[in-house]
Amino acid sequence: MEQALAGIISIELWTDADTPLDVNLSDSVNVQIQDSAGVYQQIAGGLISDINITLNQYGQTGSVAIYSITAVGPLATLQKRQSGYNNFPLQFDGDRVYDILVEAYLTSWNEVAPTLQWGQVSNITTWENFDGTNINLVNDLTANVTRPGDFELAAYSAGQTNALTLAQDAAQSARGVLYELANGSVGYDAYSDRVSYVPIVLTADDLLAVGLRQAAQWSEVVNDVTLYYKNNAIVTAADATSQFTYGKLNGSKTTSLENESDAQDQADAYIESRAYPRTYPEELTIPLHSPTVTDATRDLLIALNVNRAVYTQSLPAVFGGTFDGFIEGIRWNLTRYTAELTLVCSAQSETYPHQLWLQIPAVVTWAGYTPITDRWMDL
Repeated sequence: MEQALAGIISIELWTDADTPLDVNLSDSVNVQIQDSAGVYQQIAGGLISDINITLNQYGQTGSVAIYSITAVGPLATLQKRQSGYNNFPLQFDGDRVYDILVEAYLTSWNEVAPTLQWGQVSNITTWENFDGTNINLVNDLTANVTRPGDFELAAYSAGQTNALTLAQDAAQSARGVLYELANGSVGYDAYSDRVSYVPIVLTADDLLAVGLRQAAQWSEVVNDVTLYYKNNAIVTAADATSQFTYGKLNGSKTTSLENESDAQDQADAYIESRAYPRTYPEELTIPLHSPTVTDATRDLLIALNVNRAVYTQSLPAVFGGTFDGFIEGIRWNLTRYTAELTLVCSAQSETYPHQLWLQIPAVVTWAGYTPITDRWMDL
């Protein structure tokens, strides 16, 4: 599982060449669409990072200027900030991520130059957007970050560094996910959060079958792993059957974990989920403008954030028929009359490992289990 990327919003605005639009770098951009009740709901938010203006037509009968605007989500602004000034103690992953975000995003009074006068500040600046900070993000940190988290992280004492790198390292070490919310805020889900989500169920009426894709890749198979934790200590795990089948394929993971037991659990889980190829649809596309999509499903998807669970049993046979997984990324394609939502997915078995038949020792017999209470899905 990799960390989410910063969101990107691309917009084209048309205007008369003699009527410039009032858009500026670092202006806020909020994208909204209507739900089934006709109420506008925000699906993305960010700050303008690029403005390109092209003149396609100009003459006596009229003119057309196109503003091509790119806005970036809050993880991109986190990339431009620093954290770790005061180091961090031994703490759980959610607390670590929260402290990093607070230090990176919140501008306190003692950080403002005492000689600064309001007359020196841009006339479009307010306290709510001072320092280019999204006020929703600041206000929502406590609610959007799972605390304390699931895994203890070693104390950090390397000092000031890139805030996004630091936060993603904490998240990756603990198998959590740092992500952007639709309102332009930042959230963090700990490893145990995903399993609690009720899956969004998609039917054949919701899904576009054309364009489905899945791939089995030898490069993704890992059957001998070394995992680094506190002070570069290591633990290892391996799958002999996979090595006999595919050859010895090494992999490694570097974490900030404090405890050897947590490190070993993660190494074992890494092997269990990567020792054999697992194929599933990488993307699911839903045309929200289609009359076959119900209002309930449409409204649920409009309010969607990454990390949610998704399930369908309406895939073509070549894709296995069913899919049970999580949403790792969201891509919208909006025109005046259409709205397509593409979900970038991962299989549930990659986050919460499920054993395959080849991973069960050959000497195991059913007599070793209790028929009344043990089911295959529980093993």
